[in-house]
Amino acid sequence: MRINSCEISNKKYVQIYLTEDEFNKQETKNILEEYKHKKYSVATFITGKENYPEILKKIVKKQVEISHYVC
Repeated sequence: MRINSCEISNKKYVQIYLTEDEFNKQETKNILEEYKHKKYSVATFITGKENYPEILKKIVKKQVEISHYVC
């Protein structure tokens, strides 16, 4: 599981990347509820077990590329 959070213009955002197995765990549900309780906008990205590291690598790479274009 990977969690990215940020605050933009006083709005809180969190992105959670995980597998379906991780998503179904009670621990994960508690984490999601905690962020929702703290008034974060929550986005979850679920992928299969086989491609999880590869997909996560692509997502992180894309976020780095995008961050270079932000002033």
